[in-house]
Amino acid sequence: MLILYITYVDINSGTSGSSVRPQKMYRAFLDAGHEVKLLSGAQQRWGRKARTEAVQEIRRWLRENRPDICYIESPSMPITFRCDIALIRKISRMGIPIGYFYRDFYWMFPELYPRRTDLTGWLKDHWLDYLQQRTNNVLKCADIVYFPSEECKKYFSYTDMRSLPPAGEDHLSERCPEEKTCIYVGGLDGGYGVGMLLEALEQLNAGDRTYRLILVCREAEWAAFQSPYRDAPWLEVHHTSGEGLEPLYARAAVSVIPVCPTPYTHLAVNVKLFDYLSYGLPVVVTNARTISAIVRENGIGLVVPYEAEALANALQSIMDNPGKRKEYEKQCIEVLRNGNLWVHRVRQIVSDLEEK
Repeated sequence: MLILYITYVDINSGTSGSSVRPQKMYRAFLDAGHEVKLLSGAQQRWGRKARTEAVQEIRRWLRENRPDICYIESPSMPITFRCDIALIRKISRMGIPIGYFYRDFYWMFPELYPRRTDLTGWLKDHWLDYLQQRTNNVLKCADIVYFPSEECKKYFSYTDMRSLPPAGEDHLSERCPEEKTCIYVGGLDGGYGVGMLLEALEQLNAGDRTYRLILVCREAEWAAFQSPYRDAPWLEVHHTSGEGLEPLYARAAVSVIPVCPTPYTHLAVNVKLFDYLSYGLPVVVTNARTISAIVRENGIGLVVPYEAEALANALQSIMDNPGKRKEYEKQCIEVLRNGNLWVHRVRQIVSDLEEK
């Protein structure tokens, strides 16, 4: 099958942040044996010329080629350039089935992400409003609009809406976990719950007990992070990604996602959950609705309230019980391989759009 795949990131950029999912999907399309025509490139102002040229190259290609389907991985912001909007409309007019993954819609939660009040911020917010409305309008051209979870769909009214959560890769090799070690990979701002996680580890290490936390984050974020536990003897900080994570995952007995539950995070499916599954790691999550349901229904770890004591107890219950940990590991492997690899997401997209 010939697939036109549109992204709004540089597919050759780093393996962190908003580029992760588009890169994984691209590799999965290729691994599934499809021929892929790729449109990639950033949509920031400094990349306007390169992006415009890339879009024009696709328009020329479409004169001589007709892809079977078009799949679009949305940017984290609205679509910025008119040339991209026009391209989507052209593909729709050609009768090519379009699937569009709707990545972020934080703008629907102003109580969590308040608008700016200074003049410059006010102008930027109103410009984003315009771009968002334009993006939402062009999505009427999509045959299917995908979301990270089923719960997202209640905020929209597109004709055909389906869930397309993240997935994982099979890195299930021999592990030698250190029984008293847990791992967190991700951001450090308040919504990620890292402050509460560190408090939980401090409680775990009371008295003569020793439990280690491997914390992986961006170097710049760590430099700006304020915590009384920065120099704790039980804390091990790394700044790495991609293959650099493999030896760290191999050492961990359990992983953790301590996200703060909010109306927005209740809808989200953290890509790190599937990264942890990729290495057979049991996971302890806080009770954000969608991600906690995945963990609970699949038996791949524990769900706890958003509080340090509950998190500490859950981590300890897995780290102190190798038998329980191995049961979770076995379930993680089964869940990953039975429908939660990136190639499974590709198969879903192809099957869905072939029906259009």
